[in-house]
Amino acid sequence: MRILLPLNRGLAFICVMSATMMCAPAAFGCDRLPAGQSLWIRLAAPVSTYTAKVGDPVHAVLTQDLVCDNDVVLPMGATVDGVVRSKRKVGWGIRHETAALELEFNRAIAGPGAVITLTARVEEVENARELVRNGVIQGIRSSDTFQGSINSHLIHLPTWNLYPYSDPVLIAYKATFPIFPEPEIYYPVGTDIHLRTTSEVSCPPEMVGTVHESSPADKEETDRLDQLVDHLPWRVTTKKDVDADLLNLVFIGSEDQVKAAFRESGWHNAEHVSRRTVWKQFYSLLNNSGYAQQPMITFYLNSKPEDMNWQRNLNSYGRRDHLRMWEWTPEDSGERMWVGSSTHDSGAVLSVKYRGFVHHISPDVDDERSAVIRSLNFAGCVKSVNYVLNPEMRALTHNAIGDVMVTDKSVAVIALRDCRPADPELDSNSKGGIFKPGNYAFRYIRKQILTFRSDILRANIIYGAYEAGRMAVTALRHQPAPPQPSGPMVASPRVQPAASEVGQVSYP
Repeated sequence: MRILLPLNRGLAFICVMSATMMCAPAAFGCDRLPAGQSLWIRLAAPVSTYTAKVGDPVHAVLTQDLVCDNDVVLPMGATVDGVVRSKRKVGWGIRHETAALELEFNRAIAGPGAVITLTARVEEVENARELVRNGVIQGIRSSDTFQGSINSHLIHLPTWNLYPYSDPVLIAYKATFPIFPEPEIYYPVGTDIHLRTTSEVSCPPEMVGTVHESSPADKEETDRLDQLVDHLPWRVTTKKDVDADLLNLVFIGSEDQVKAAFRESGWHNAEHVSRRTVWKQFYSLLNNSGYAQQPMITFYLNSKPEDMNWQRNLNSYGRRDHLRMWEWTPEDSGERMWVGSSTHDSGAVLSVKYRGFVHHISPDVDDERSAVIRSLNFAGCVKSVNYVLNPEMRALTHNAIGDVMVTDKSVAVIALRDCRPADPELDSNSKGGIFKPGNYAFRYIRKQILTFRSDILRANIIYGAYEAGRMAVTALRHQPAPPQPSGPMVASPRVQPAASEVGQVSYP
């Protein structure tokens, strides 16, 4: 008995703990969400390290419903307010090389008297050149660019850094390319930011609304969508017939509706390749700045070039959302549709092999598909979304330059309507005022200070050896395994639109 008693107590303890762990998720209802909730917002007022002060208010709008089960906790269009928690300004460049900005959002307003207290920090600024670490936006170093790298290597090649500024070739190079990016952080109206809550979100039960979903597609509509996708090729090709991007979007609507939807959402068409656009691309690469209408390589669907292309970026030449579209009429149907391939550019290089500028993409193409839907839905241009499995599509493949692409093999069929923005006062194309970082004399002197500082710290044999070692270690490391397809759409060939993605909620 002396042996069995402790054993029974141990079993009882394990049973109690197991029951507690199983019941823990149920303790959080839709009126009380745990930390870690994902929020997408759009700035309603510009923010910058050049003018912002600690404690200044920050205003934004929620661009995607926060949904719990089948309930809307926070509707798309709700106001999200925050403050500037901390900031670091570059100024003259004597004390700091880089800027930093910490924003904290602490309140959401869904309507008169409907206020929710929360705590959320920045996870990512979409298509920004700046990175986010522990909720703090880290500004770029103006010398850490394509041009700055060439400069730091040239400076010690002729003289091995004995006299940093003795080489006339280097002096001529700096005079020829006096281009350095703005080191301060500036985000205009319309900047999309990804937040993550850091504490529990409490919402009164009376504020929780039910998602107004469209009626489920009947069998006839389901069969029609299945047949539509069955006849759809699953990828496009380059001019040399090399397999390229995946077809993951179908738009049902007129040409005018398609153009209005993307323009209302802040997307731009690509310019044609010319001498002028090549120079603009080169300048954007050197300046590490955005180029809203940068040219795109032409892709082909059944030997036909794209009919439309769209892109959206911020302040980075290398990062952008973009897609190509083809007019398409399915077999045995006279219905006019538009099919598209969407990917997210994560970086850009000047490639000798491809004789031009090449963009690398993020592997999760489904995430970019969601970004397109979220953008159009916030503009009020989406009537409904259905996901249809394309059995011919591969879950893991590569694009034309060898970048990995991972997908759940589903195509989003989007029915468009005339746009009704969730927040008519927020213009996606607005610049929110002109950013004035200072006069030319100030910027020139600051550039010289930052350049001299970088040369002293980095253009020497010690830092050169460190940099070479770091590059060698990076090259020798095993590449991380590509992400695997995830989400409920992998298991089911027919998936109804997610409420958080489609936003089937009525607003006044």
